[in-house]
Amino acid sequence: MELGLKGKVAIVTGGARGIGGNIVEGFVREGASVIIGDILSDVAQELAEKLSKGGTKVLAVKTDVSRKSDADNLAAAALKEFGKIDILVNAAGIVRDTLFVDIEEEEWEQVFAINVKGTYLASRAVVPHLIAAKQGKVINISSRSGKDVPAGLSHYGASKFAVIGITQALAKELAPYDINVNAVCPGIIRTDMWEKILDTRSKRTGVPREEIWSRMMDTIPLKRPQVPEDITNVVLFLSSEVSQNITGEAISVNGGARMD
Repeated sequence: MELGLKGKVAIVTGGARGIGGNIVEGFVREGASVIIGDILSDVAQELAEKLSKGGTKVLAVKTDVSRKSDADNLAAAALKEFGKIDILVNAAGIVRDTLFVDIEEEEWEQVFAINVKGTYLASRAVVPHLIAAKQGKVINISSRSGKDVPAGLSHYGASKFAVIGITQALAKELAPYDINVNAVCPGIIRTDMWEKILDTRSKRTGVPREEIWSRMMDTIPLKRPQVPEDITNVVLFLSSEVSQNITGEAISVNGGARMD
């Protein structure tokens, strides 16, 4: 299926590694140019240099999505380099696995600063340009925890619920401008983020890491974890005109662990 992304310009926050990095690679394979906005500037720059080839260019811009000046600079850099923005993927995010009674205020605020405020600020910087162009796509990376929160992830889950809420409201506001806004809700992907969760849960419960992982796999009907490519494929689909009549959705990619 031809997605028609060649020549498009996409911004991917949190695009230096993990799911975000894989999304960047997916856009490049489709012929789109990409701006990586990530606080891990050295990692982002290395990926940008690796992927820039032929007529496709990848630009890395050091970005703390919780800072308005950084979000505004990211959008400005995209416009300066490419003259337009077609797609925004809000993939920047952090997770902390802490029981509610142990969450300190600073930790709560840090999760919301990146996951919620970061989504707001990056979107706020980009959306006016999409409105002016009367076209565009916004894809927010939420989580299965944005629909069904396990113990230990109350702040993370609440932040990802908020991302879905932003998605729904923005989809309604931007529909008159032919702009689609959707969310993707990954299930369990064994990235660096999940390795940290396994460490935390193993220390808290005394259960070996791999046993915790095996129990998680037992909750998935397809009996396998998701991989970054699973998320990338859905993001690319939602970024294309093939999905022009899909907006305001929070699409689960979790092997059937939650069906809705």
